[in-house]
Amino acid sequence: MSFQQPLFLLGLLAVPLLLVGWMLFRRRRPPEGVPFPDLDLVSRAAPRARFRRHLPLAAVVLAALLLVFALARPEVWRDEPRERATIMLAIDVSGSMAATDVDPFRLRAAQEAAKQFADSVPRQYQVGLVSFAGQATILLPPTTDRLALNRAVDSLVPDGATAIGDAVVSSLDAIETLQPPGPDGQVEAARILLLSDGASTVGTLVSTAAAQAGRLGVPVYTVALGTDAGILPNGQRVPPDLDGLERLADDTGGEAFESRDAESVASVYERLGSFIGTERARSEVTAWPAGLAAALLILGGLAAWRWSPRLG
Repeated sequence: MSFQQPLFLLGLLAVPLLLVGWMLFRRRRPPEGVPFPDLDLVSRAAPRARFRRHLPLAAVVLAALLLVFALARPEVWRDEPRERATIMLAIDVSGSMAATDVDPFRLRAAQEAAKQFADSVPRQYQVGLVSFAGQATILLPPTTDRLALNRAVDSLVPDGATAIGDAVVSSLDAIETLQPPGPDGQVEAARILLLSDGASTVGTLVSTAAAQAGRLGVPVYTVALGTDAGILPNGQRVPPDLDGLERLADDTGGEAFESRDAESVASVYERLGSFIGTERARSEVTAWPAGLAAALLILGGLAAWRWSPRLG
């Protein structure tokens, strides 16, 4: 929590001083009483009066504290939905994605998770798809048509090498077509979500692609899919390249994730869907303490009216 006018918080020091001053004033006042009181009546009434007579003062003190707090204009950080965003899904379709260490096999798990991800982000967001093996292909430019996206995802077939750098460059090209860079040379609210299970073997260097993404201000979030036990039907081992994908994410300001089974792939995509679809924003919450203070003042007034001594 932060405050727009923090100096007003110094007013909190005055509240206990005023309370102490009121108590001293009450003690110095001459005792109130009647000449010949009915002692039995006083003894029965005093216990309840002793508690109730402090309620109005307590309400006023709490209200004063809340009003000072409100004057400081408190703010909290919240995750708020973005008004718009462009997200490119880049999915590895190299031959290693046929490995069955992720049930039923790596690519199928990635496909199902990608469709769940697309359903989890707000409908107004543009989502596109790039597939990459020996080269990258823009299968679907950014669009709000989720049915078209699902059809494009279902068409993926594993075959070929791995060109991660080309996938990032192609994703950036698709993003720039929809959202040209602003005066600062960067693209607003655009993200690349790249899923792969191997090291880049052909095409553009990953470092070159990462530098281009960094200049445009487009973070790349990576998901490393598979386990060290991944083996193709021909006996070739295909462990995921965790270090390479983590380096790509770090160099572009994104975040790297690791998925070892179909359930974790879906959970990672779900987490990224809510993360990419929101942004951290400060929100003023002055109304809450001000409203509570007003309510306490009303309750304090009612308590004073109800239980204060009255003649007649």
